[in-house]
Amino acid sequence: MSDIQGKVDRFQILLQQLQLTDDPYISHFRNASIEKIVVEKRSKKWHFHFLFDDIIPFQVYQLFTTKLRSSFSHIATITYDIRVRNGIVTDVLIRDYWSACIEEMQGISPPLLKLLNEQVPQFNGNKLTIQVRNEMEGLAIKRKYANLITDAYQYFGFPAMSLDTEIVEEKSNSEYEQFLLAKQKEDEERGKQALLDIQKMEAEKEAGDSPIPSGPLTIGLTIKDDSDYRRLEEIVDEERRVTVQGYVFFAETKELRSGRTLLTFKITDYTSSILVKMFSRDKEDAALFQLVKKGMWLRARGSIQNDTFVRDLVMIGNDLNEIKPVERKDTAKEDEKRVELHLHTPMSQMDAVSSVATLVTQAKKWGHKAIAITDHAVAQSFPEAFGAGKKNDVKILYGVEMNLVDDGVPIAYNPKDIVLEDATYVVFDVETTGLSAVYNTIIELAAVKIHNGEIIDRFESFANPHHRLSATTINLTGITDDMVESAPEIDIVLRKFADWTGDSILVAHNASFDVGFLNVGYQKAGLPKSTNAVIDTLELGRFLYPEMKNHRLNTLAKKFDIELTQHHRAIYDAEATGYLALKMLKDASEKGIINHNQLNDNMGQGNAYQRARPYHCTVLAQNDVGLKNLFKLVSISHINYFYRVPRIPRSVLQKYREGLLVGSACDKGEVFEAMMQKAPEEVEDIAPFYDYLEVMPKEVYAHLMEMELVQDEKALEEIIANIVKLGDKLDIPVVATGNVHYQNPNDKIYREILVGSQGGANPLNRHKLPDVHFRTTNEMLDCFNFLGKEKAKELVVTNTNKIADMIDVIKPIKDDLYTPKIEGSEEEMREMSYSMARRIYGDELPEIVEARLEKELKSIIGHGFAVIYLISHKLVKKSLDDGYLVGSRGSVGSSFVATMTEITEVNPLPPHYICAECKYSEFFNDGSVGSGFDLPDKDCPNCGARLKKDGHDIPFETFLGFKGDKVPDIDLSAPRYQLKRLVTSFC
Repeated sequence: MSDIQGKVDRFQILLQQLQLTDDPYISHFRNASIEKIVVEKRSKKWHFHFLFDDIIPFQVYQLFTTKLRSSFSHIATITYDIRVRNGIVTDVLIRDYWSACIEEMQGISPPLLKLLNEQVPQFNGNKLTIQVRNEMEGLAIKRKYANLITDAYQYFGFPAMSLDTEIVEEKSNSEYEQFLLAKQKEDEERGKQALLDIQKMEAEKEAGDSPIPSGPLTIGLTIKDDSDYRRLEEIVDEERRVTVQGYVFFAETKELRSGRTLLTFKITDYTSSILVKMFSRDKEDAALFQLVKKGMWLRARGSIQNDTFVRDLVMIGNDLNEIKPVERKDTAKEDEKRVELHLHTPMSQMDAVSSVATLVTQAKKWGHKAIAITDHAVAQSFPEAFGAGKKNDVKILYGVEMNLVDDGVPIAYNPKDIVLEDATYVVFDVETTGLSAVYNTIIELAAVKIHNGEIIDRFESFANPHHRLSATTINLTGITDDMVESAPEIDIVLRKFADWTGDSILVAHNASFDVGFLNVGYQKAGLPKSTNAVIDTLELGRFLYPEMKNHRLNTLAKKFDIELTQHHRAIYDAEATGYLALKMLKDASEKGIINHNQLNDNMGQGNAYQRARPYHCTVLAQNDVGLKNLFKLVSISHINYFYRVPRIPRSVLQKYREGLLVGSACDKGEVFEAMMQKAPEEVEDIAPFYDYLEVMPKEVYAHLMEMELVQDEKALEEIIANIVKLGDKLDIPVVATGNVHYQNPNDKIYREILVGSQGGANPLNRHKLPDVHFRTTNEMLDCFNFLGKEKAKELVVTNTNKIADMIDVIKPIKDDLYTPKIEGSEEEMREMSYSMARRIYGDELPEIVEARLEKELKSIIGHGFAVIYLISHKLVKKSLDDGYLVGSRGSVGSSFVATMTEITEVNPLPPHYICAECKYSEFFNDGSVGSGFDLPDKDCPNCGARLKKDGHDIPFETFLGFKGDKVPDIDLSAPRYQLKRLVTSFC
């Protein structure tokens, strides 16, 4: 209440300063408030966010805004936006604001401006209608200016409207056609004049090439740094003398038949892009045009015209200046640079954009001594990160952002020795203004009391929140401002409820939420926390009915044919939950659960990890032991605990915690969520699990305000400040991290495309994506200046460097090959190879066969690859013995040892004949035959048996390289084999 009144009071002070407190004006500003003021210190801009009851008359608006700008002109440039609560629109308001709306639409061509000024807008329902004389006028207005007109009205506080046109007097389109013809003629004349000017200037120039300047490129006049630059997204129509600047991503020159040179290039400022055309005025221009290349940063000045060839707006350039790239710099002192401890690469699947090499290079450029890699549940960026770190002399901190789950979620809270069949239950539900028990409040509390399977009493009451309900709350609950404005205070409601409840067992669906609001409410009302035994029907449902896809209240009610009249109204939800609880407790008794203190006996068993809600946590490896444990955790989470996402139970993380540092992660971490939804003292039980706590810039949490999970910016600042205070109290370092997903702010669009392509399946698509670019030290310090300069520096610089210093320089990919160990594998491979060779070629091996075997075995055994061959042999033999064919494809066919050990059927020796009876052989080493299969049929000259044809003349170097030291890549394919059985046999 005090915050709302404070906003109203601030507006009244503003009115006094503007001298608008006289009776003719004050009535229009009743209940008006300043919701917030955004101050940009560097650019000296103030942006006011106003909230009015109604749209104010235009004359009052003009006076108010004129005085607002003039009163602060000596301090800052003033901008503002206006929202209204009621939004009642009249024809008078539409008409009065019409001329101002037209003025707001910059860059309208004079003929169309004349057309719009001649119209008389009307308002009916939610539609704005503009009267036109013919269909052509209507199409021109609707296609080009409909959105601009409705947006202009919204700027003045009007609600969203649509726009249509109405033909009031059908006339010939001749007037419009005449306008188009006149415009076309004007364009032609302008082009002719430009050509004449060029020819005149050319005639005045002496022949010969002009020297190419060594400094920044300048064509035409110099464009001053303080020129009024236009954002490309603001250019929507033809204009004269416009200045833009940006990055060139396409450039080409073309010789015209007139002898002049045409330069065309495309430029972007990352809000939009435009094609720029320039015609050479002399040979110097033509020479300079050749210097415009892709990758340059240019400043261009010229006219915006509609090009009939490209069918789009283009700039006809007059002046062109090369400028330095617009890039961010880390201006902090060398020994006061931050370290980023939370960063994602494209290995965070479909979520991050910039490569790890790009981010490490940027860290080096800014002078950051270290950077952490914390992809979602994987370590696949580590090799590239190691190479980039070595190249740039930046210390890489190897980590993973994991999905932490509790080993089991309790069904019962405050377990007590109570026989369930004899107990009295209070099944209750709360409706609230939001999800935070600290920053939001209960607006409805309802319950039913059950004993011996019957509802014996009911409790129901609204509570006055003392502020207007949000549209989200109204839409979700159906509760309106009228229902709660005369309701009793929440303290009174809670005292009555506590007395009414007594020592009954409390039952709720998702009890942690409802009981959390209840206990915070009790605390604020001066009551002790509830010690009643509690049963959570959500977790009970997950335990009893694991086969169900979800366990929402309406889903469970449907399963048991329980009527749920109006979901998200407390009394209806409570009654439905009551009947549901009776059904569930009956099913629980059939499993032998008859006492309240038995409900948690199965917690953590079986697939309990699937029922637990995952929280994000960052895990950094401190040393080689930690790196090994990190790899184990990644593997375990994917193999043993994968359910929708890779999960890691808290007990497993604890088991492998040696050499690891665990951070509290982002808004999806349990520390931030608990601080957002629970009392700060409750978070004290959660925080000690972590080695460091993370806080992020307010912009990173902005989506929480959009989703109404956090009330406003002030509440967000309080949450961050409370985490900092908690860290100080518990002596846990608090660090400022950026949750980095891309390098620069303008890279955000690529992440939006990446995430947007996944549709509704990705929860990130349910809100606007936050700004999660890689921030400099000074940018990050600015983000936390609300905590004070010293504290901001501690979070951003001191503590991040402290964490980095706690971590060793780690080499994630070792130089040596650590193959599996099988005792005697080398001797077994040699024995197996020679045994098969003698079986095929005879006891006296041909020289070419023995030489090839020795060459390969020396390399394979010498480099420790024998065990890889032996494992492959055993896998193939197992599959063949079980009746399944195996295909071995790829370069392994160039290894004769692989042939002799039956890994592959390809024989890489030169083409040859071999007799299966007497072992006669004949080799062709002269290259006359490419493959043994191409040899003509032939009988053995010794015994007369038909000779076998084999050999494909493939050098061993194809497989293991010229030095024979490449790690063998043996691809085996058993398409019809039961993979699980195969793997199980050899693990």
